[in-house]
Amino acid sequence: MALNSCEHNSLPLVSAAIYCHVAQWLGLDARPCGFPFHVHVIVTPRPGFDIDGNELKPGEQGAPIYMDPFRSETETSLFDLQNQLNVLGIANADKVTYLGKSSTREITLRCSKNILNSVHYLYQFHDLQLASVDVTNARYATLWSLMLLSGSSTPQELRLYVPWLMELFVADFPWDIHLIEKYVAPLFQGMVEYDHMLETLHVMRAADEIPKQVRWRTAVHKEIKYKIGQVFRHRRYDYIAVITRWDAECDAGEQWMMRMGIDRLPGGRHQSFYHAL
Repeated sequence: MALNSCEHNSLPLVSAAIYCHVAQWLGLDARPCGFPFHVHVIVTPRPGFDIDGNELKPGEQGAPIYMDPFRSETETSLFDLQNQLNVLGIANADKVTYLGKSSTREITLRCSKNILNSVHYLYQFHDLQLASVDVTNARYATLWSLMLLSGSSTPQELRLYVPWLMELFVADFPWDIHLIEKYVAPLFQGMVEYDHMLETLHVMRAADEIPKQVRWRTAVHKEIKYKIGQVFRHRRYDYIAVITRWDAECDAGEQWMMRMGIDRLPGGRHQSFYHAL
């Protein structure tokens, strides 16, 4: 019912994943099929039987069927899928791959790219302060999955994502420095990105060793409501965190403030901001 509801916010990949889970729970061999631009489901009959449960002759193999739970409850014709591949100009040698079962890694990467596209859409056309999801964490997690699951054989394709990942890492997730050093930097060894990453990590470690300036509260800071060490639950995103630092007003770069819509907040940039962990 959820898959067919007009109020259900879904994508072909999400509908296919739910369909496969329910079908497997019922004992069917249903897997996502990585068809271009639109994930389908491929249902394979048990060995020795066709899809209707009829017993086959020894050596015969039952043909699978294809489903598109995002659009329909009925079977999708293999002939139609093959015609679509022809229109897309897919070579005959590659059609077997697009009409076959997709691995968990392939589906996860596809989902990551969907999330990244949605996040970029929010950055361009919406007020991030009104978003119902934690856009920063969604983007960061997506970039990590692309780095870890794409494989070391595709570093050239991953170079596009390096500036985005490093920007988020430095600004919001500096405690992941050892993860960047261990898992991400080696992917780009021999490239200019590798040297830039190591330099960034060196600068961050050097800055971390500098004793932090103690900021005592004065009459000027009387509007700062919360204190370092206070534990809180976020009103919108419902996570629990501890305050580690405060700023009397936003001291981030102009570009970051524009992207995050800081000046559209009730207090704008001239209000206290908190760093939390």
